[in-house]
Amino acid sequence: MADLSSLAGALAATSTQPTTAARERMLDAARAEFIAHGIARTSVATIAQCAGVSRPTLYRQCGDKDQIIAAVVQRDVIDFFARAKGAVDAFGSAEERVTEAVVMGLRESREHPLVQALKTFETDSFTARLVDMDTPTYRAMLAIIATMFADDEYRPAMLERALDVALRIIATLLITPSPYVPTDNDDSARAFANRYLVPILRASR
Repeated sequence: MADLSSLAGALAATSTQPTTAARERMLDAARAEFIAHGIARTSVATIAQCAGVSRPTLYRQCGDKDQIIAAVVQRDVIDFFARAKGAVDAFGSAEERVTEAVVMGLRESREHPLVQALKTFETDSFTARLVDMDTPTYRAMLAIIATMFADDEYRPAMLERALDVALRIIATLLITPSPYVPTDNDDSARAFANRYLVPILRASR
């Protein structure tokens, strides 16, 4: 089973900035501003001011605004999968692990402060980020997740195909929730995963 360092490496593959305590503090400041005011409304100057550094220092440590956004999101994604891995490791089968990961992921979509900020301040951007899956980062993350959930019954390549389909369905429901397929609490999310996503897993075998 893959470890989280592999996931972190895959997600950070496009970043050229090393991780330092100072850089982490700057990213903390950026994240706080994104949550409070939205990404589009937050300027690099504001992030630098909140972090107590100059704009050139922020640029040297974290890059431009797009790189700052990517770094903030990467940290939260890695944190989510660290927690998800701990939560699903107790389950014996790939089907159970994927189901519980979906439940946790849908809960995060309802409760995570950065996701809520995107929904509140930047609906169009939130939608675009959900549907833009043709990226190296997404494909690398998908491969690592498939390896994390694989077992004797489901090889990584099978899970990778199934998870791609499942994630596209989930993205659609997040953009346009359906009254016929509720996912607004853990019980309904688990029922959704068992009824619709587990068959997709089985079809991949």
